[in-house]
This record gives sequence, structure tokens and C-alpha cells, in this order.
Amino acid sequence: MKMERLKIAIIKTGNNGNGDDLLRSVYDDPALLELCTPVVLEKKVALRDLDEGKVQALTFGPTELAECPAGAFEIIVTDKTNIMPLAKEPTVEDIVRLCDTLERDFDLRYPRIAIVCETAMQNPDLASQVTKEQGINTYGPYTVEQFFAEDMACHFDGIVASSRELTQRIVAGLSEEAPVRYFAGREAVVTAVCQPAQKKEEEEGLADVSWLTHPIYTAIDIIRNRALYDEARQNPLPKLYRDKREDRRNEKEAAKGTEQSE
Repeated sequence: MKMERLKIAIIKTGNNGNGDDLLRSVYDDPALLELCTPVVLEKKVALRDLDEGKVQALTFGPTELAECPAGAFEIIVTDKTNIMPLAKEPTVEDIVRLCDTLERDFDLRYPRIAIVCETAMQNPDLASQVTKEQGINTYGPYTVEQFFAEDMACHFDGIVASSRELTQRIVAGLSEEAPVRYFAGREAVVTAVCQPAQKKEEEEGLADVSWLTHPIYTAIDIIRNRALYDEARQNPLPKLYRDKREDRRNEKEAAKGTEQSE
């Protein structure tokens, strides 16, 4: 499958000269420029171009902490696993949504999902319930201490965390590279830096460009994974025969309709 060159909008906010330097440094990444054309836009223009299909994805730049769009849910993408932060105890629907996203957007077949909670769950059998009823490989619940003590991250494609504070602890213990915020559940692909570049780092020119390039690479991967996933599920075989029974049925229905109209 041939992929067209993608155009990725990067949202720029304010007039911070050092932040602009970080944005411009994206254009010094030759590997990235082979895959896409990054375009720095104001927020309103970027959102309009995304809706109109003028850009294929949108990334919030390093000077703004993006809010999760309406109708979407957040996934924190790390170099080891993907985390779905919640503000409550997870449900079957949460795990199904995460599983569907991991399969289509991250090209992970039959993903293994862990539940990590700080306190005892009201439904401690949720993991076995989801595995039995939905066919999703789900495990837990684990405490964060147990999760790290047994080095479980490498065994799971996704984690459902019961709070944002817990998510921050997991990310801090897992990620060796810049994590990415991905707003899943919508056709529009939107990513963001996991935290804005710190003002002191910007002033000293120390802000790591990977905080911005990783969300762009993530958006590119998601677009390509979706295209492959959807293409594999199209019916490539045309109808090779004519069903005479269907023709006769259509003729009878047409004749019946003519009689009723008369």
C-alpha cells in the first residue's frame, strides 16, 4: 500500500522565542521530513484545517498543555507500554475501548492489558470477567508497587490506571524516552507533548526536541496503522456470479409494487 506524504499541523501558542526555536528544530530532523511535512499553525487555524482534511493530524506544541477533546479519551504512549488514565475504577467498556484502540491504532494483535489500582476494587474479578466475556487478555488488579517490583511492564501492551496520580507514577517509573499524549476514540488524529517545555529549559536552550518529535512520529504511526488495519478488513473479492434467485425475487417485488400502485 502506497502512503501519501502526510501533512502534520503543530499548534503554536504565544510568541515565545525559545519555544519557537524548539519548533524550528523539528525541521532539522531529516528522517521526520521524509515522512511528513510539519506545518506550524495557530490553534484555531490548525483545528479548522484538521476538520477540512487539509492536514492529516495535529500535534500540540511544547508551549501548551492540551486538553482532551470532547468525545475522546487519553492514552499515554511510552517506550514500553501504553497507559489509559482514568479518574475512577475501570469498567468493561474502558478495557474494550483500550483494546480496540491498541489493535487499530497501534497494530497490536490480541493485546495484553493490565489493571493497576491503588485501592481494592469493588469488582476484583473484572479482569477474569473481561477475559471470559470479551475475549480480551486482561490481568490484575495489581498495585503499582507489585507492578514495578516484578517488572511487569514488558509483559503488557496496555495498562488501565485508576487515577491520574497513579498514571504519573507509572510513567515516571517506565519511560526512558519522552512520553506522548494521544487523544484516542476519534477519526481525527491528535497528539501532544506529555508536558510543556519548562521555561528555564527554554531560556537555556536545553529543551529536548524529542518531546515534540515523538508526538509527531506517533501521529504518523497511527495514521499508517489505521490504513493497514482498515485495508485488511475490506472485502477485495467482487461478486463473480449472478444469483438468479435474487433476480426473480426482485422481479416479484417490483411486480407487487406495480399492482399495489394500480
